[in-house]
Amino acid sequence: MRAQASVRGRVAGTVATVATVTQLTPRMTRVRLVDESLLGLAAVPGQTLKIYVPDLVSELPVSRDYTVRDYDAARSSLDIDVVLHGEGPAANWARRVRPGETLEFVGPSGRYRPDPHADWHLFAGDETALPAIQAYVAMLPVNACALVYIEVADAAEEQPIPGAARQTVCWLHRDGREPGTSTLLDDALRAARLPSGQGRIWLAGHTPTVRGIRAQLLNRRGVDRAALYVKGYWDRRVQ
Repeated sequence: MRAQASVRGRVAGTVATVATVTQLTPRMTRVRLVDESLLGLAAVPGQTLKIYVPDLVSELPVSRDYTVRDYDAARSSLDIDVVLHGEGPAANWARRVRPGETLEFVGPSGRYRPDPHADWHLFAGDETALPAIQAYVAMLPVNACALVYIEVADAAEEQPIPGAARQTVCWLHRDGREPGTSTLLDDALRAARLPSGQGRIWLAGHTPTVRGIRAQLLNRRGVDRAALYVKGYWDRRVQ
């Protein structure tokens, strides 16, 4: 996950060393930090870090928000997954970062957790939401029902969704369309049959897209506002 942000009012954060850089898919890179500075961080997958990366144009540091994909307290390691679309500072940083370099970040923050008592869960988003979706589905108990809708570039971007919950996963392929320009996710959720009972919906990704979906879920589908969590992660008009 990533979101646009400035570096004004920068707060000194944690500095950790990049241990490995792994290409998960053609458009997704995992950066693993391993450092004593991560001891006692108490991060939870799905939370948010504000990372500082260089802007190649201004040569000044800028901040971007990313999801904690995994945290291992015993090994003092933390993973973030970065989508490599566009020419934004974070994507450019992830393309060229190498083990041994350092990364400064603030956090983690965020209190969202899947409701273990809900009758069903729906998670939806584009590839920027995938790390959080993977983390949240993995938290669900074995008897939970999870409906997952994820928009990605193509089949090469599909990744396993871990966890013991009963899953129904729908991958939506843009097949050449630029991120933030398709209606795939909106169309899929309009057509989705929501189960009976008390459900919870988590939705994140391209900000204009998820705002539109939020409106149709509330106004057309009659979803309870209290059951809906929506987060805009990025905007194609802003790098």
